[in-house]
Amino acid sequence: MRIEGDDGRRAPAEMAATLCRLLAGIADPEQRARSLGNRLAAHEPALIAAILAEIIAAADRHEPGADLLVKAMITPGLRIAWEERLAIQVVAHARSAGRYDLAGMFLDLPPMDERLAPPPPPLPKALAKVPLGTRRSLARRSDIGLIERLLGDPDPAVVANLLNNPRITEVEVVRMAARSPVREEVLTAIARHPRWGVRERVRVALAHNPGTPTGVALALLHLLLDQELREIAADARLSEVVASRAEHLVAERGRGGRGGPPGEG
Repeated sequence: MRIEGDDGRRAPAEMAATLCRLLAGIADPEQRARSLGNRLAAHEPALIAAILAEIIAAADRHEPGADLLVKAMITPGLRIAWEERLAIQVVAHARSAGRYDLAGMFLDLPPMDERLAPPPPPLPKALAKVPLGTRRSLARRSDIGLIERLLGDPDPAVVANLLNNPRITEVEVVRMAARSPVREEVLTAIARHPRWGVRERVRVALAHNPGTPTGVALALLHLLLDQELREIAADARLSEVVASRAEHLVAERGRGGRGGPPGEG
């Protein structure tokens, strides 16, 4: 997916490299994503799709800053600066170029029949009679026993408070990321969290969770090691879209001689 820039001077690969260099220094993930969205919005949809594809390729090569921008692709801030029509056009150009992985990051695949979608998971028995407002408040406390009991809470606000709780550890977050069934909003919140979404074990747990939204899972694949991708490809619980993309990515890396670990952002 390589075209010349709309100004006739800069190719997408060069523009992607510039964005990685400029935006990696922004500490706040949401601000980084907004900045990426604003900068891309000035270009034509075909060029935007090409630049994003080059950022993904740079992340696969483990170039500095690229993994942070791939993570920004699943952050709402990226598209806040875009009109809905622009996002649809970017997806269309990605699909026409055969980049279904890129297109999937923007439009999650809906269930074939919404009536078949699983209902929200029930509350753990220990929390069944605890009001929602109380659970949200408890999730901010430093009592590790309370944190343990709230790990299975399906409410995204409770989960957000848990993720921001200074007493929670990676072990608990991995358990949250691996839990099934679980609401998509919960898994998306974990993936987008600035502290926990960059942890390798958390990424792996999310990628293996069949409940993780397709777009989030496809973005995470580019941040995993080759062996982790092989395990994703062999995981029979996952959708064919995610598993086949993992297999394809391993093959692509093999041809390019890449396979080292991505940098932590």
